[in-house]
Amino acid sequence: MNPPVSIWKPKQFFDTAAHPDHVTFDDGTEQRRNIPWVDYVEGCWDHAEPHTIRVEIGNWLVLIRGCNLGPLFVAIEERTLLRLRAQPERDGNPDHANDSFATEIRFLRAPSALPPQAGGQIELGLRE
Repeated sequence: MNPPVSIWKPKQFFDTAAHPDHVTFDDGTEQRRNIPWVDYVEGCWDHAEPHTIRVEIGNWLVLIRGCNLGPLFVAIEERTLLRLRAQPERDGNPDHANDSFATEIRFLRAPSALPPQAGGQIELGLRE
């Protein structure tokens, strides 16, 4: 038996633009944060966690949980994402099973790339 065919094209519940200079993340409850794309460091979408994308941008690690995140990750890697708002009310709704949307967005301070060193110099351990 074949699965039911949807006549509706999946929707993407985020906004993109050709060359945005910033991206806005809205957790839908407490904060909306606007960050310049020039501060983008990395986006990470692990196969082991298909419902979570991690974006390091500026001083922030933005954790995005959601449904069908492939199109969203493409918008992040192409830096076309303009605006994303968490919409937890869509989670579990069969009408949105094929859509791409965030259910939760969390803002964490990005970890420092290098631990602070005394005197401001980095020891590389290159001595023979």
